[in-house]
Amino acid sequence: MKKIFITLLVTSCFIATVQATIRRVGFTATTSPVANIDFTDLQAAHNASVAGDTIQIYPSTAPTGYSATLNKRLVILGPGYFYNAYNIPTDLPNAGLQNLAGGVSSVSITIAVGSSGSVFAGHYNLYVGTSNVPDSLNNISILRSRGVSVNWDNSGVCNNWLFSQCIGVSTTQTAFGASFTGNRTITNFRIENCISEPNIGISINLNRSPVGVSSGSILNCTGVGPYIFNLSLNNQSVVVQNCIIENLGNSALNTFSGVANTIFINNITSSASFNNAVFTNPGSTGNVFGVSFANNAFFLGYPNNTSGSTTLNSPDARFQLSATSPAKNAGIIPGTATVTDCGAFGGTNPYKPSGIPAVPSFYRLNAASSSASTGPYTITFSVRSNN
Repeated sequence: MKKIFITLLVTSCFIATVQATIRRVGFTATTSPVANIDFTDLQAAHNASVAGDTIQIYPSTAPTGYSATLNKRLVILGPGYFYNAYNIPTDLPNAGLQNLAGGVSSVSITIAVGSSGSVFAGHYNLYVGTSNVPDSLNNISILRSRGVSVNWDNSGVCNNWLFSQCIGVSTTQTAFGASFTGNRTITNFRIENCISEPNIGISINLNRSPVGVSSGSILNCTGVGPYIFNLSLNNQSVVVQNCIIENLGNSALNTFSGVANTIFINNITSSASFNNAVFTNPGSTGNVFGVSFANNAFFLGYPNNTSGSTTLNSPDARFQLSATSPAKNAGIIPGTATVTDCGAFGGTNPYKPSGIPAVPSFYRLNAASSSASTGPYTITFSVRSNN
């Protein structure tokens, strides 16, 4: 009987009990596909899964779009969205990004009854929609994804939706149909540590429900440059705290409407305080106005992100604060007296560049040969947790 010795190098230790099945979509390898594990279609992988399973979507050098309707609680993971080898210049000195070719063009998910508690992470061009669902669809988490678009369409209560460490988040609650008379509130939504980008930005649009009051928070988000930070809140109860907002009130970039019941706390904006909801709303406090974002004095790589022909930071890492930024220690952790940085890289859950999901990445494998003819047979591999 051969003995196999394994040397394991791990950058971050963790212990977990795994009982759910991991299924793969778009995975290619020299070996034959594994029955009931490998799929070319996301819906087929969903149909084969049970509540609590994980589905991993793999990138392709010819990026493919995937779609599915969910009626069970699942974890659906993508590869992330910024890579050293994919749409990022090769001279980018960023060891934190994975060296990965190809990508996934889009992921479209329709949320149905039974899918409460699902998690989506590491996706590019992610669409999540709820349509004509009278029941509650709660506890949905969208993490480390880029180009997120959510439509709460004519559906019931959606409690505790989390958007965290994303770049580009747009949420829309369309007007309810004439036949819909139930509670349609969006309660305790949380958009945290996100960064805006063109055409999507950080945008939330709430329509008043037939009954009930929506509520939520927008924490430690960054919306600057030719980007969008739009709030259309229909006077629902929302807290905006520790955010960086440029050009507030410019109709082409950042617009606020229906914010009479919004409380603004410890935000930083380039706009003046005069006649400004951030300044005048009851309960708003600690906000800083008239701040300049020019000359890379505020962020590491904004407005300039190059040195000669060399790109200095990935498109999201460029918004890390400079050492002397006025956003340093300008925020307060909600519910505490603890100071923190404003913007996406502050708070209790700082933004992680490139959108790699918080799952282990195997990046080194050394073996004596491709077959074990004698023992002992030593294998050395290394794992990064990406937490």
